[in-house]
Amino acid sequence: MNTENVAILFTDVVGSTELSQQLSPEAADEIRRGHFSILRQALAAAGGTEVKNLGDGLMVAFGSASAALACGVAMQQGVERDNRGREHSVGLRVGLSGGEVSRENDDYFGDPVVEAARLCATCESGQVLAADIVRAMAGRRNRHLCRSLGALTLKGLPDPVETVEMLWEPLGAADTGTAIP
Repeated sequence: MNTENVAILFTDVVGSTELSQQLSPEAADEIRRGHFSILRQALAAAGGTEVKNLGDGLMVAFGSASAALACGVAMQQGVERDNRGREHSVGLRVGLSGGEVSRENDDYFGDPVVEAARLCATCESGQVLAADIVRAMAGRRNRHLCRSLGALTLKGLPDPVETVEMLWEPLGAADTGTAIP
């Protein structure tokens, strides 16, 4: 077992079960495959490592806090762009945290993992929430604006987590409607 400092990112599809029930199994599979393709393109571009697929989300590890933040924004932008003109749009939540974790059998354990998962669960569709420690670790390398949400109480954690919301704009914003579900 190794100990490392990493940034952890979790994603989750909003209402995935309900969406899959509205569609044929084939159509649901097509949407799922397209969705994961978008997420994996963003994480490859940012240099992240997919730890595992969680059914309707991913767990990703980064050696760079700024890359993790940029990936979360790129994932939201990619999903929003893909939703344009779709009858059944996909909503995405993204949560990030960072710090010292234990690594065992290509999986990660520790408070930052729990924080990232809980922040993801706290998100609204279209949001990227990050523990403020990730913003601080990224420093000036973070290219995205953040809005402080203060200390959030997260399920199962004894202490509130200082949290920021990553602000993002749709790609080609001038020619979009409201595609975020």
